[in-house]
Amino acid sequence: MHRAWLFVGTAGLLVLCPSDVLAQQAAASEPEQRTQAGGEIVVTAQKRAERLLDVPQSITAMPAEHLERLQATQLRDYANTVPALSFTTSGVGQSQISLRGVTTGTDAGPTVGIYVDDVPFGSSSAFANAASLGLDAGLFDLDRIEVLRGPQGTLYGASTMGGVLRYITVQPDLLAYGGQARAGISYTDGGGANYDGAAALNVPFVSDKAALRASGFYTHDDGFIDDPTRGEDGIGRSRIYGGRLDLLIQPSSELSVRLTAFAQNIYRDGTATADYTLAGDPIAGKREQGRVLAEPFEQRFRLVSGTIAYDFGGAELTSISSYQTVRSRYRQDISPVYVPLLGSLGLNFGAVAADNERSIDKFTQELRLASSDTGTVEWLVGGFYTHEDTGNGQVLAPYVTSGSLSPADLFTVETPSTYEEIAGFGNVTVHFTPAFDVTGGMRYAHNNQWFEQIGSGLLIGSLPKAKAKDDIVTWLANARYHFSRNAVAYVRFATGYRPGGPNFVASDPATGELLAPATFDPDTLKSYELGFKGKTADKTFGIDAALYHIDWKDIQAASAAAGIGVLVNAGKAKIDGGELTLRADPARNVNFSAAFAYQHARLAADEPLLGAKEGDHLPNVPRYSVAINGDWTGKQMNLRPTFGATLRFVSDRVASFDANPNLPQYRLPSYASLDLRAGVSLGLVDARLFVRNLFDTQGQLSAQTALSVLGGPAQVALLQPRTIGLSISSHF
Repeated sequence: MHRAWLFVGTAGLLVLCPSDVLAQQAAASEPEQRTQAGGEIVVTAQKRAERLLDVPQSITAMPAEHLERLQATQLRDYANTVPALSFTTSGVGQSQISLRGVTTGTDAGPTVGIYVDDVPFGSSSAFANAASLGLDAGLFDLDRIEVLRGPQGTLYGASTMGGVLRYITVQPDLLAYGGQARAGISYTDGGGANYDGAAALNVPFVSDKAALRASGFYTHDDGFIDDPTRGEDGIGRSRIYGGRLDLLIQPSSELSVRLTAFAQNIYRDGTATADYTLAGDPIAGKREQGRVLAEPFEQRFRLVSGTIAYDFGGAELTSISSYQTVRSRYRQDISPVYVPLLGSLGLNFGAVAADNERSIDKFTQELRLASSDTGTVEWLVGGFYTHEDTGNGQVLAPYVTSGSLSPADLFTVETPSTYEEIAGFGNVTVHFTPAFDVTGGMRYAHNNQWFEQIGSGLLIGSLPKAKAKDDIVTWLANARYHFSRNAVAYVRFATGYRPGGPNFVASDPATGELLAPATFDPDTLKSYELGFKGKTADKTFGIDAALYHIDWKDIQAASAAAGIGVLVNAGKAKIDGGELTLRADPARNVNFSAAFAYQHARLAADEPLLGAKEGDHLPNVPRYSVAINGDWTGKQMNLRPTFGATLRFVSDRVASFDANPNLPQYRLPSYASLDLRAGVSLGLVDARLFVRNLFDTQGQLSAQTALSVLGGPAQVALLQPRTIGLSISSHF
């Protein structure tokens, strides 16, 4: 029974480079549209419009043009080109993102905040698998993606310890009709045909005082994992579709109102992973798995938001209200562990599935007032409120050897929870000279959480409602010096945190003694960063470099106690690293860029709960990663031909800690891949031919080892095999 309790706990655990673009000035509260004048990018990372070069922190801004060159339609297509961004995945919709090594492999709660414009996605708590169900947004009709590295706890709040990923949508144009359309088809070796289509239309009305933008997208990906056990090919086949309605009303130059509705559905027919031994050898074929039961996944995301901005002249008031729902359902075949385990207890089954349902209902309200950026002193003050109701249900469904569902109740549990937070934040920048300024910021947050365990069955029971609360203060301080308009150096200190909360309380079946604390504490970190950004006066060469050190303590980690997955605080870690981005434009039609990241993420003390020792590497964090891009455009030629390539390299990683009792160790080898692209322009139509992963590299992206404890396979996510395709797009 000790082994039984251990493995029920294991089931709980199952549960580019910046380019520069000057945009027209826009309200800091709104995702501004870029123009191509001046060759610089304006971002809103600090909740006001600034040149990317001027922001005193490490940021990657990926404009829509860059995503289009990569033929990116989902997270996997661009994630390994972003310096210091790591991810694990079981397929589209089931991905965990980390930045700068802030991860323990299977994270209890998210360490990277994901935003759609100014709206945070998903739950801030640890009770709805928010870390592993990060938003995989369709990448059409975006202005850009912003990746903010380092803790963002002052302006963005909870669960942004590693940084923030922001999807910035194109806002409606009040002046002109227009739109865009895209269609693509490709073929993946070992899989089949993939296709996608998308369109957007912008319609101004009411004498240029209002505009409506509507967009929709659909992507079908054929899978490339085969299952001889069930006679299934192309597992991982998925559909992603959705759309946005975006209404902008600007009755005067001082007032703007933006109302947005966003919907997205994801359907996937199975887990896109292959089965390997812990030694790294494929159990059957290199792209094969063996399942008794299918593992479908589906997710429905709905978001409505409203942004009101009013410019008083010396300051602008912004209100952002949002409501979202996320519904996720997925099945895991846990037969490799539970069939033999239950058999040892005299319960003979042919298969066992873990059926999971996760739900989030979330309301947020942010109100902030920001000064203009023309004075000696700039300031921003604001308040934030969120109320989140989450559901977390899991049923262990046993099947008899004939294949029919057994009536036996092994494990049925619901864990509803509520997270409520109110916070106040602000920062002040003082320009001591035109070249030198200093910024200080602070955020105070108070949260209350409620959690209940409602269980039945052989392996689980109910527990009364529990409550926890936290009071957290985060800090920011930086100094910035402009050597010239085109060269900036900065130092930055920032802190971040994840909320604590009530725990999955477990008792010893024999003694009744509590086996885990009733609550777990917030984990916090401090970050120290030194950076330089610059470019030559003629903009032919640019550099963005940063060095950082992170101290992380009271790390939240998943463990098991008496058959229930629990959350514990497990010691501390240190992370040292650096990022370097170089850009060269030796001619008007030739562009090169290269991004390098170094991360040394390790535990700072022995941690028995994780099966780890001081100095052990943090999981899923490569020591080195590289992304190199090169593009040529025949600007003075008919058809404007283009040619380009992207080279990506990720060094080896570990998927767990060496002696972790619940998640055995697996080592992921390094990999490199090369993408090629070519295109022509035919009037308003652009046609592009592309090859992704030209040499068909068998890259291993991540591994899940929860089923390996009793000899089950390591489930390894693989780089998409060689894919050849054609896309056609038009802007009108």
